[in-house]
Amino acid sequence: MGGGLVLKNKMAVIVAGLGLLLSVLASPGWAADIWLFRHGEKAPGKDPALTEAGQARAQRIAGLILRAPSTGDNILLYSTDYRRTQETIAPLAEATGVKVQSYDPADMAQLAAKIRVLDGTVVVAGHSNTTPELLKHLTGIERDIPEDRFDVLYHLVPAAQGFILQELSSDTSEH
Repeated sequence: MGGGLVLKNKMAVIVAGLGLLLSVLASPGWAADIWLFRHGEKAPGKDPALTEAGQARAQRIAGLILRAPSTGDNILLYSTDYRRTQETIAPLAEATGVKVQSYDPADMAQLAAKIRVLDGTVVVAGHSNTTPELLKHLTGIERDIPEDRFDVLYHLVPAAQGFILQELSSDTSEH
């Protein structure tokens, strides 16, 4: 009689463990609503400022993110220390009152690991090489941003079976 009880308890633990494993595999791996984009158009030089077009794009990006139904009250902003990324995320920081946190553009794996444990709305201003690399670390999906494209935004929305990847353009303010 005691042996049957032990077997039933072990089976219950195995079944419960399997259920937990399946729920982890079906989850997106993070609870955050994530926005990834490249900085706006820049002037020439080593650490250039945004051009007028880049400044206008930064305003459009901020508006697009703030109007998105998935954007919540808990917003986290990340940028490299380069002037062009800081200036691109600045309108969003000003509108929300949130301080921009710096990240190392040479270590996208570390930033991806950090993002995976966050919740809320996470916004990352990057570069033509770092933004696709971060997307790959988060999702396994490979994308390229040509050097002459500044309009690409990736929006990762958690969903029951993983995530929804939206590829948007900041060339228009209506999305």
